[in-house]
Amino acid sequence: MTAQARQQTPIQEVIRTMNQKIVLAIIAIIPACLTAILGYSQGSRSTDAYEAKSELASKRISFTNSKNPNFKELIYPNYGMSLIAPVSWTTEDSPARLAGGEFNLVSRYEDTRGAVGMNFRLRPVQPNYINNIGAQIENQRETFEKSFPGTKVEDITISGLAGKLFTYEVPTGKRKMLVRLYWIRVVPDVQLQIQCAQYTDAADVVEFWRDVDQVMSSIVLAFDTWQARYKKDKGV
Repeated sequence: MTAQARQQTPIQEVIRTMNQKIVLAIIAIIPACLTAILGYSQGSRSTDAYEAKSELASKRISFTNSKNPNFKELIYPNYGMSLIAPVSWTTEDSPARLAGGEFNLVSRYEDTRGAVGMNFRLRPVQPNYINNIGAQIENQRETFEKSFPGTKVEDITISGLAGKLFTYEVPTGKRKMLVRLYWIRVVPDVQLQIQCAQYTDAADVVEFWRDVDQVMSSIVLAFDTWQARYKKDKGV
């Protein structure tokens, strides 16, 4: 080994020591960064839910039925929606309360293991329909018409937002079910879909559709919060 090489040895040792300290520092920093990222993500979701709940509270309309002991109020911050439903109906809503999944309001369960009631879900909009809602509606109408002749399409309003209502009958063995399918775009690429179904010969058919109308008229959507979420997601 040359004299010059021997003179560099202490410097190399210092460099190795510094490198070791840097590595240890990085190892210590990584968990902290991950904790911060996870905390930010959870905090962001909590903030979105809080903003939705605040907006729903500010927009809540004083419904006669909200004071009726036969109705209960349901609030879903993840959905950005509140509504009322008959107390006698069963609420299947764990996915909606926990993460924003679909939920059901069940009027009754049938002996055939089926259910009569309402289903709420958020659906993605196909890219080719985002800017062409007319084509989406017509395509759905044609699809229903092929399987369920006599399908009707109407303009409706939900929480001040324009939407569509598809009405058709579905054969179920010896009986028929009347189905109402509501569509409302909450943001360009997300659609709220509400499906209601009841047997046409059911003893409580009039009462059921009256309750459905009450539920639909009570819906309040946190539209401003939905718009803010959409802009943040798209980086607008």
